[in-house]
Amino acid sequence: MILTETIKQGLISGNKAGVVFFYFTDAFSIVDKKCLLHKIAKVFGITGKLFLHRWAKVKVNGHLGEWIESLFGTSAGTNLGLLLFIMYLHDIPKSIFPKFVDDLVAIAVDSDVKKVGDATYSR
Repeated sequence: MILTETIKQGLISGNKAGVVFFYFTDAFSIVDKKCLLHKIAKVFGITGKLFLHRWAKVKVNGHLGEWIESLFGTSAGTNLGLLLFIMYLHDIPKSIFPKFVDDLVAIAVDSDVKKVGDATYSR
């Protein structure tokens, strides 16, 4: 609704609108755990012993590999995984709005089409 109304109001006012959509493929698997832990401590002030260790092994044609520590990713489909991903993306510029987990939008509305292009491209 925010996106639609922003564009609609801009066009009704005679302005131009530009929109850039961002989507993270396999969003939860791209999270760098070291970076996430840094953000959790510095931005949110959560300290102490945090357990984000996950182990995985690959199964190919019925053969299982060895257990390895997963250095990237959070658990998709869990409340904690969702919260951790939101914390990971917390420092995305406020001009990129609306945000919904792995879907982000940058909107620019102006009477000058060059300013719209510059604003949506530079974000």
